Amino acid sequence: MFRRKKALIIGCGWVGFRFAQKLLTLNFEVTATTTSEHKINALEAEGISPLLLDFNFETDSETVAVISSLHYDLVLVSVPAKKREHQQTCLMKFERLAKFLQKIQAKSIIYLSSVGIYPSAPYLINETNIPNSSLDLKLFQTEQTLAMRVNKLNILRLGGIFGDNRIPGKHFSAKVCEVGNQFANYIHLDDIMAIILCLYHQRIEGQLFNAVSPLHPSKKEITLQMAEKYGFAPPSSFENVSFDKKVISPAKLISDLNYQFIYENPLDY
Repeated sequence: MFRRKKALIIGCGWVGFRFAQKLLTLNFEVTATTTSEHKINALEAEGISPLLLDFNFETDSETVAVISSLHYDLVLVSVPAKKREHQQTCLMKFERLAKFLQKIQAKSIIYLSSVGIYPSAPYLINETNIPNSSLDLKLFQTEQTLAMRVNKLNILRLGGIFGDNRIPGKHFSAKVCEVGNQFANYIHLDDIMAIILCLYHQRIEGQLFNAVSPLHPSKKEITLQMAEKYGFAPPSSFENVSFDKKVISPAKLISDLNYQFIYENPLDY
């Protein structure tokens, strides 16, 4: 008997919502959590089963019972560790999330983290050449909280995300850009979704990957290219105030998954 595959999206923000839509086109049954009641109707209208869930608070036991009774083929965790969030508050949120995930039956669980975990470095950064003590404490603790409690968890450290109507550099239109000399560690939404599906289909388990486009032009190059391509005003000027020297390598992801990026160069977004 044919069984539709089931997916659970925990944290249905921009990426989670777009991925839920993608899964629907692949004939998945999709459930998505949201912290906002006003999103429920919008999710239902898309054919997504909504679940009101906020890990800033203890999870309702009835909700946990319903979720844990089901078997999911794919679980995507897209819950951010917010910059302005107090460290202890964030840690408690992720401990509740980890406790929730432990009760879920799933073939594949993937957590979306960030390359913001890395400091500046004068060399190409991979998944292992920065000591844990130098990583961003909040982001590292959230990853560890999940990885130590959730069996076979995959972690994707994502670069700055663009795609749809999110255009690199548009934020600086007619403004002073102070980061133009920084190298870009970006990734396109289409690649994120394709990589998640690769992890799922190849049954990858318990791995950590950097997910960024392989090429790293300067943010100035990208901003000027995007302004010309999409017709918005370029920055009024570029001032080299901030130079965060950080270049992230996706070599492990490319090698282990045999993955070909849809967008290798942010200049092509």
